[in-house]
Amino acid sequence: MERLIRGLILTLAVSFYFFPFSFPFLPVGLNTKIFMAVFGILAFVYNSIRHSGMYFSEPTLFSALLAAVFSVWCLFSITMSNSDDTIYAEYLVSYATWMAGAYGVYAALKIGYEEVNLEILIRYLALAGVFQCVMAVLIDNIPAVEYFVDRIMYQADDYYKEHHRMYGLGAALDPAGVRFSVILIMLAHLFSTNLNVRNESLYQTSVLLGYAIITIIGAVISRTTVIGAGMGLIYIIITLFRMRKGGFVTIGMIQAFFWFFIVLGAIVGVAIYMYRSSSVFQGYLRFGFEAFFNWVETGEFRTSSTDTLSEMWVWPDNLRTWIIGCGEFGVLKTDSDIGYCNFISYCGLVGMVIFSAFFLYCHLVQNRKFSNFVITSVLLVALTFVIWCKVTTDIFQIDALLFCIAADSIVADRDPIVVVPREPV
Repeated sequence: MERLIRGLILTLAVSFYFFPFSFPFLPVGLNTKIFMAVFGILAFVYNSIRHSGMYFSEPTLFSALLAAVFSVWCLFSITMSNSDDTIYAEYLVSYATWMAGAYGVYAALKIGYEEVNLEILIRYLALAGVFQCVMAVLIDNIPAVEYFVDRIMYQADDYYKEHHRMYGLGAALDPAGVRFSVILIMLAHLFSTNLNVRNESLYQTSVLLGYAIITIIGAVISRTTVIGAGMGLIYIIITLFRMRKGGFVTIGMIQAFFWFFIVLGAIVGVAIYMYRSSSVFQGYLRFGFEAFFNWVETGEFRTSSTDTLSEMWVWPDNLRTWIIGCGEFGVLKTDSDIGYCNFISYCGLVGMVIFSAFFLYCHLVQNRKFSNFVITSVLLVALTFVIWCKVTTDIFQIDALLFCIAADSIVADRDPIVVVPREPV
């Protein structure tokens, strides 16, 4: 029972950070991510006192520098354009909030575990994703749960209900799909590289079951989830056909992937049965995987949202905007919701290149910190730039968590890259 309660609390802590939402009885700006950030700051101060110094890793400092450069450039762009839209001119504040919130998640996990490693982080990310999917199904089917969630979660309008969109506790629309995609890529990494998963059938089954739940229900919440699901599946297939030195495949690998196909077949079988026997589940699948159904039924791989997006590729009509932007952002100002169009309109090609460099660094620097992380980091890079074809968002929240987990070994070894000694009392 104690382990169950601990797991539930830690899952909620991760979910509050990764899928933030505001309470209707508090100011909108005070969302759950802010609460985790406050907890993170307090934990950081406590740990700094305990270790007699503040510890910052090199990647954290350099990424902060890139975020600051991007913010300054955006400030320059809106100043030159006489714009008052500071959405990305304040990105350094957003960066600091995500970092503080990530440290809050790390500190919470540290309370429950003596050592917090990548495996533990991925497990709780997966639990948070499954929790959101289960909540979305309950909200959609049980009025009492819907009433309760609507009372504790602030919603700016009734968009979800008017358009019959599923939502969880802070998980909805494209932001949810992007974060589900991140979780699926991380789950694929765990499945493909972790020996515990390969050697334990029950562990492997739980990972695949979580992957299936997030893929299917996550796609109903936001079809963007399919992007991460596809990338994760590619990762697993690449691992399946990767051969060891000398060209030999081990018996352990064969057993692991034989079980993978058994479990995958069972999941597909259950999905087909539910599709045929439940009109509700059939509606879920047809919406979440609309492109695939259209492909089978009409020969066209398309959805209603992709049709809308195809009309949103709106580019600047002058060289000045192409270079430094005009400080306009968002579909109401640019007639586009596409990330690339909005970034260029807001801060020009220069700003978009700086922002791209920021994410390239954040994703790829993890290769030095975690073993067998090359494919994962490449997929995170790809996800970032693919998502910008649909919406303006970022996935720095996972990088912030990885920075905290990677820095854990530095603090444990008492060999920090940067040390700010505590002033004597």
